[in-house]
Amino acid sequence: MKKLLFLSLFLAQSLLVSAQLFVEGTVLNASNTSAYLEATPLRRTDGTYHFQIDHGQKVKTGEKECLTDDKGRRYEFRSTVDGLNFLYENGWEVSVVYDVSDMRRYLLKRR
Repeated sequence: MKKLLFLSLFLAQSLLVSAQLFVEGTVLNASNTSAYLEATPLRRTDGTYHFQIDHGQKVKTGEKECLTDDKGRRYEFRSTVDGLNFLYENGWEVSVVYDVSDMRRYLLKRR
């Protein structure tokens, strides 16, 4: 009986916890982002991808603000689609796709 109660509480908690996205360790939430963000996939030499995120923040010249976990470690994705699926699972959907200087960029809207 205790196991069933523990399992029920665990499942209820997982339904109530909302996913959080971070950019260089800073959480993205309604207070520091609007309805849109721009994601630019950056291909690494080993074939994996990071995603540079622009949510309207101030960035120092030459710095890239990438998608990270809560400790500031950058996520590595197997492909662009892998990264876009991660963003979708965390409450964002692709709204517009466009190219700038031979780089594909994705405008995402909060779902």
